Amino acid sequence: MFALLGLVVWAAAATLTAAYYYTQYTETRGAFEQWKSIVANTSILIDYGNGTADWHNETVLAGSTAFDALLTATKDVKYNMSLNGAYVWSINGLAGSKETQTPTSATGTSWFFYCWSSTGSNWTLSSTGADQYILKPNDSTAWRFEHYSYSW
Repeated sequence: MFALLGLVVWAAAATLTAAYYYTQYTETRGAFEQWKSIVANTSILIDYGNGTADWHNETVLAGSTAFDALLTATKDVKYNMSLNGAYVWSINGLAGSKETQTPTSATGTSWFFYCWSSTGSNWTLSSTGADQYILKPNDSTAWRFEHYSYSW
């Protein structure tokens, strides 16, 4: 008789424990699903133009810009804000410079913002500024230090 009573008590305790952990699991899973909708994972390449590059994998809030992600990835970013947006002129101590400028041309070095094109499987120079580019989950962006030469 005591064995049967012990078995019933054990079954009740096991059922209550299982119900408790199932409730905890469903609450945690719901919170995780909600969290996934407010964050975005992104990869950022910083190419120093001399064969050295750094990859940063960051988690940013949904709606963040590529510029926000750069500021999260590295704290040593120098930039100017204007009506045209953010102009990044130095990352990790490597600053661009204007070498020559005439009334019809200019040469120098600067940081350029690129986006990974999954359809073309290549980096493309962004047509928007990094502070206007809203990141999507699993986006990859790059900052490349390059020489430029323009004529107009």
